[in-house]
Amino acid sequence: MIPIKITERTLIKASNPPISTPKVLISNLDLIIGHFQGSIISIYPPPSSPFQTIVSTIQSKLPFFLNHLYPYTGRIIADPVSNLSSLICNNHGAEFVVGETETPLSSIDFGDMDQSLNLIHLPFALDLPLSLQLVRFGCGGFSLSWGMSHLLQDGHGIVTIVTAWSDFVRTGTLSEIPNHDRSIFVPRLPLRYNPLLDQEFTLYKPSELINVLGTASLLRKIYRIEAVDIDRIRAEASGPIRATRFEAVSAYVWKLLATAVGALDTTCRLAWIIDGRKRLGPKYKEAMKCYLGNVITYTSREARVDEIKKQSLMYGAALMREAIEEVSCEERFEQLVDWMEEHKNAGKWTETVGVGLGSPTIVISFLPFRLEQDFGFGDPVLTLPWMRPGSLGSCSLNIIRSHRNDGSWLVSARLWPSLAEVMRQDAEKVFKPVTAESLGFLPATTSRL
Repeated sequence: MIPIKITERTLIKASNPPISTPKVLISNLDLIIGHFQGSIISIYPPPSSPFQTIVSTIQSKLPFFLNHLYPYTGRIIADPVSNLSSLICNNHGAEFVVGETETPLSSIDFGDMDQSLNLIHLPFALDLPLSLQLVRFGCGGFSLSWGMSHLLQDGHGIVTIVTAWSDFVRTGTLSEIPNHDRSIFVPRLPLRYNPLLDQEFTLYKPSELINVLGTASLLRKIYRIEAVDIDRIRAEASGPIRATRFEAVSAYVWKLLATAVGALDTTCRLAWIIDGRKRLGPKYKEAMKCYLGNVITYTSREARVDEIKKQSLMYGAALMREAIEEVSCEERFEQLVDWMEEHKNAGKWTETVGVGLGSPTIVISFLPFRLEQDFGFGDPVLTLPWMRPGSLGSCSLNIIRSHRNDGSWLVSARLWPSLAEVMRQDAEKVFKPVTAESLGFLPATTSRL
């Protein structure tokens, strides 16, 4: 365990809230994702400044920063008429939590997410759009966690917020103002969508999902993929068309999955979370600048296990490329808006591919953007997205660029034990477990947690 003592929990309001807020704060694309909590957590080595200076800096700057994030000082509620998730902009305040622990960073098992990030991140109320959490460790290092609801932003949005914070603290201004207006994503009349969308989504019914003991058996790991390994895999996955780094690593993961499945099933699947910002047409271009809301979709491919195992990496990369091309258009997102308009009163929806039924599936997301997180006390050594496990039974890989700026990636993974074992035994050792030592902390002097 990492016993964290909370020394301060307060609400911080925007110092000068806007006179008016956008009329549309939740879009149909937000409702497809729905209201669930997630975070981005950064671990910083011991800074030269006292911890209280860091606390004071955040407390003094946050009210002015929240002027640009005014919706995040409100509260998420269920609309009394429709029961849909909605947002009240009342400047009730974002949460700021300060904690401390005698546990040094060197003694934490960072390779095991349940023994590291899951303990560092502190639970927060479901109606809070933002809980900013600062924890000091026994060695003097600290963590900064941005806990948010996915209802208000996707991965691109949370990167925008975290980067904007560093920009604001250092300069006192923002180079780009966050855009909260969802009014551009309105349903078309008449509604138009491909009926196959009905198969892509399923109602989120806990009684029809894998039970808690089934999902608890999934392991949560943290890995690093070195740039040299990514480049080598990319070369193997490239042919007449040069594979992207994401395509190449996905193809490699597909082979690992096929090895883990073996003779237990004939097929397996990969699914990818796709950011639609650059896939929308000219009429969306201006609105997408610093847009925080959800503009993501899923796409997936199922393939025979024996084909994935025997074919080259080019095969898997090509399948992924084809799948992404199918959803890389403005029409895809407009259809999603129309589909949700017709289905939003039926209940909470989730992507069918992520439920965990059918052939074994890994859902992969990639945040290729550089995060600027030096807000005056140095760069972190580890930054990763974090979400509570929930009841979905598919595996997942969340990939983010490393702060080393050397081309390496960090991966938070949710895996079946058999797949984790295949990754451990992989001769090429592409997925290297993150350790306190690899993050630059001194070797542990106490037992592993």
